[in-house]
Amino acid sequence: MSPEGWVSLVPVTVLLGAVIATRRSLESLVIAIAVGFMLKSGLSFFPSMLDTVYGVMQDPTIGFVILLCSVMGAFVAVLDRSGGTRGFGDWVSSRVSTRRGVLLGTWLMSLFIFIDDFLISLTLGICMTPSADRFKVPREMTAYVVNSSAAPVASLVPISAWAVFIAALLEKYMNLPAGQGLAFFVRTIPFNFYAWFAFFMVPLVISGIVPALGPMKKAEERVLRTGELAPPGSDLIAMRKSSDFANEVPNARARNLVLPLLVLIAGTMWFEVNLFKGGVAALCFCCIYYRYQGIMRVARFTETCLKGISNMLFPMVFTTLAFTFNQVNQDLGLIPFIIGKATPLLSPALFPLVIFVILGLVAFLVGISWSLYLIAFPLVIPLAQALGANLVLAVAATVAAGTMGQHCCFYSDGTILVSASTGCDNIRHALTQLPYAMIAASMACAAFLVAGFLSI
Repeated sequence: MSPEGWVSLVPVTVLLGAVIATRRSLESLVIAIAVGFMLKSGLSFFPSMLDTVYGVMQDPTIGFVILLCSVMGAFVAVLDRSGGTRGFGDWVSSRVSTRRGVLLGTWLMSLFIFIDDFLISLTLGICMTPSADRFKVPREMTAYVVNSSAAPVASLVPISAWAVFIAALLEKYMNLPAGQGLAFFVRTIPFNFYAWFAFFMVPLVISGIVPALGPMKKAEERVLRTGELAPPGSDLIAMRKSSDFANEVPNARARNLVLPLLVLIAGTMWFEVNLFKGGVAALCFCCIYYRYQGIMRVARFTETCLKGISNMLFPMVFTTLAFTFNQVNQDLGLIPFIIGKATPLLSPALFPLVIFVILGLVAFLVGISWSLYLIAFPLVIPLAQALGANLVLAVAATVAAGTMGQHCCFYSDGTILVSASTGCDNIRHALTQLPYAMIAASMACAAFLVAGFLSI
């Protein structure tokens, strides 16, 4: 069978079918990857699949994610064992007396650590999940607030890692002078409708103006009925396990969490928005700081770091498989095929809407954001110029589509990190978040439609 055309949709279809049938994400992803390589390589699919996994493991991006997961797993473990997490929870509880206050505080904190979506996801998850637990907030709700404050914020701020990356691509594919890519990105910010709607829906959900819908409502009912904050299967992906260091924090101090987090944020910015290097700097600070206080000797610190790294094994394996799945979809030509099929529908007025819908669907199904931009910009920019469509709107629609994919897909790297930091099963997190994401996406569709007609 030729690995082109409609056959490129088969792996994604198999993945969704397997997830619906089994509610098992890891096994479903393995099955979909195997099917993709069968379509690509026929009977020799097995060595081809292993070669691709080997290649993915050598990719700098996956290497960065694995190192980041290791460092952050160790970081969370030492914060917990030092008593910093419990101390911060005590401090928050003494000043915030309602669940609404904790969740709104979580949402607002994202505006101060906007530099990178991973930094937002990990920092908010680490800090605020224990405090939200005290107010009996379902982990699904905590994960929704954190996730909706991560990719949307990072894709709107012009000095974030997202902005720098997208600006570099725009300079390359639009032949812009150095520095003009960022200026062009700034022009797209008001039209990144999905990010705006997704971000500002959060306080509406927290306040109850937008009620708990579908799976989120069931999560709220579960907590009321059983007291179980995390959905089944969450312990597998969680950075912190329920049994870790539960009785080893006699001197809980908020500063033992706050100061390392400040070092993490400052280190990340100092090392040019490199969260891995910032995490290593924060770990080094913790080792010295906790030893100075007499909380943790070096041997115990090392033991705790190794325990934290082991807690991140599932997210690391899952992320590797997600990158492998993305690679086989690229080999099968999924994105060019879908864009090619949508081309007859394109007109200057409809271009932003169609691009957002098509690329948003691809990003959601394949779980990519930055990779989407690498593939889509060389296709979208010439198409928009050939049609005479508004180029600012076209780029904004592409950025919005990638934001939606990072935000919604149950196996995107952003969702995996949010699930790990909040201790919420990634499928349940994605399902409970999906109704609100679809509301934001529907509003974005309407906005792109209106903007497209007004721009001609």
